[in-house]
Amino acid sequence: MKLTYEDKVQIYEHKKQGRSFKELSNQFGINISNLKYMIKLIDRYGIEIVKKERIVTILPN
Repeated sequence: MKLTYEDKVQIYEHKKQGRSFKELSNQFGINISNLKYMIKLIDRYGIEIVKKERIVTILPN
């Protein structure tokens, strides 16, 4: 299952409130190592890092 931006924010908030990685893994169906990686990214770069925005570059001919 793909996580939405809202799911990622919710996971981060739950983790900061003290929920375990195992609980979050079971609730959202995501591998614990992926959860740890995501939390570290957010801690380092801020919550916007997990927001997926596509940047399209148009090259001239």
